[in-house]
Amino acid sequence: MPNVILDACVLFPMYLRDTLLSTVEAGLYVHYWSQKILDEAIGNLINKGYMSDDGARNLETVMKAAFPEAMIEVPIELEELMTNHPKDRNRSQDKKRYSQKWVTEVVD
Repeated sequence: MPNVILDACVLFPMYLRDTLLSTVEAGLYVHYWSQKILDEAIGNLINKGYMSDDGARNLETVMKAAFPEAMIEVPIELEELMTNHPKDRNRSQDKKRYSQKWVTEVVD
């Protein structure tokens, strides 16, 4: 079964988030995310006005409770070695440690 990291941009749209998490429940792949990824997704939902602060924080709580095995922690030492843009470092470090695949966009 493939290991996949779900990035903030695919956790942001409701239809895509629901589809991807449903496929996890169906056993099609093992998914991961970090707190930085969740912070980015939740922050964007709030900042763009798609959800209230309370609603978005509740979504995060529900996601963490439903998928506790998805949370990964990346050592700060690995992040400090990255030379790419700081905003993209969570993607690179998470992928290097945990994932064969990286879901960052919808493929038409």
